[in-house]
Amino acid sequence: MTLHPMDQPHATETASTPNADRFLVAVAVDGEVLFAGPSVPSVLGVERETLVGDDFLEHVHPSGRKAVSDALSAVAVDRRVVHRVRHASGGYVRVESVVDDEVAPEFGGRVVTSRRVDGTFPERYRAFLEYGTDIVTVVDDDGRVRYESPSVEEVLGYEQGSLVGRSPLGYVHPDDRDRVTEEFYGALSDPDAASTLEYRYRTADDDWVWLESRTRSLPDDAAVGRLVINSRDVTERKHRERRLADRNDRLDRFTSIVSHDLRNPLSVVRASIEMARHRGETDPLERGERAVDRIERLTTELLTLARQGEGIDDPSEFPLERVAREAWDTVGTADADLVVGRGARIRGDRSRLRQALENLFRNCVEHGGPRDLRVVVTATDRGFVVADDGPGIDPDHESDVFESGFTTREDGTGYGLDIVRGIVEAHDWSVALTDFDRVAGADIDRPAPDGACFEIRAPTPKRAGRVSTNDAEGSVSDTADNAAADNDVAGGDRRRTWIDR
Repeated sequence: MTLHPMDQPHATETASTPNADRFLVAVAVDGEVLFAGPSVPSVLGVERETLVGDDFLEHVHPSGRKAVSDALSAVAVDRRVVHRVRHASGGYVRVESVVDDEVAPEFGGRVVTSRRVDGTFPERYRAFLEYGTDIVTVVDDDGRVRYESPSVEEVLGYEQGSLVGRSPLGYVHPDDRDRVTEEFYGALSDPDAASTLEYRYRTADDDWVWLESRTRSLPDDAAVGRLVINSRDVTERKHRERRLADRNDRLDRFTSIVSHDLRNPLSVVRASIEMARHRGETDPLERGERAVDRIERLTTELLTLARQGEGIDDPSEFPLERVAREAWDTVGTADADLVVGRGARIRGDRSRLRQALENLFRNCVEHGGPRDLRVVVTATDRGFVVADDGPGIDPDHESDVFESGFTTREDGTGYGLDIVRGIVEAHDWSVALTDFDRVAGADIDRPAPDGACFEIRAPTPKRAGRVSTNDAEGSVSDTADNAAADNDVAGGDRRRTWIDR
């Protein structure tokens, strides 16, 4: 087959005239390729020698094989056929071919001249397609890509032409596919259809980007295809919208807390002061002082909640034992002891992790019961645990403990464990209530704590992008793999967080 202007159906190529839009092949009646012109590699991505000797019909899309076969065998009256030819990338190139009436003696077969149908875009649009940032996709009546503009390489990472002949629906995220499919086929069947959709699309790196696509139907006599789709990358906008929604959710919670939880202790303070003024008693003042303490605690937790959901921008590396003891100094009492097992090293936000530990310790102390309490912090195979030997958490409440506002104490705020969850998730880690005996790799002297046990799970340095080993003193020494990993951190992965034993 040759791709060349259709007003020159008998023109032949020479070795000096390769063309990215047209090529020539000579084909025997039985379909064997006898000669392949110099433009074959430019159009089909295969070497000329590879095509010679093959059955040309095997390279033609099944939907067009009969028409091409009829044209080759002189059965068809019209020797002009529009069909698709397989590209080396696995996709298909749509071409319009003309089969010569007579067998060419110099080849011993019929000369087929063809041109890429997607070459029908007027020259005045070429610059727009070549330099535009949006992806322009043309789809045929079968719902398959006939053309994609060069920007597909920058936005999605696919080589231009590699998606030709394929359905774009196969690259849509499974959660969005039904919705997109309905709109897509609706546009194919309705000439007046015009729609705008936002959906996730798979990139060449198997990642997902958000696209906003505007689809318009083309006239039935349009030479280029059935639909034209203009798509732009809106991933960053979607992320901003998500952050804004999260911020609004936190604002709603903040408003709820201010309107309800702060009013109650303020009412107690006001009533206690009035009572003390009239009776000259000190008990009401003590009650008011307790209410003021609760307001102070609520204010502190509100400030923490206001930050909840923010990412970790500049993590540092520090030992778990040290930050645990700092948190205990703030919360611990004479009736409770802190036991720290063989420590882990952490890369994260030190101040926020200290807040998380303070809230976990406070939960242990406040619910630990009248007996002497032991609070344990130790590394595990997946992260670390905070556990106590108190009465534990009622099984009926286990699914509620991390819910905002949930508390079983009259003077509790219900936000402590919610704060813990938010800080942990900001690190891309997880926290769960479990049994100490079920935790893998916990290193602590027996007896094991049998009360509440909170397990924080996080990636190891290797899975997070950095490899480290602990020496005898607990410091971190880099392995041979660390140099490359540290380069990753220096090159833009400074947000990576991890826990290592």
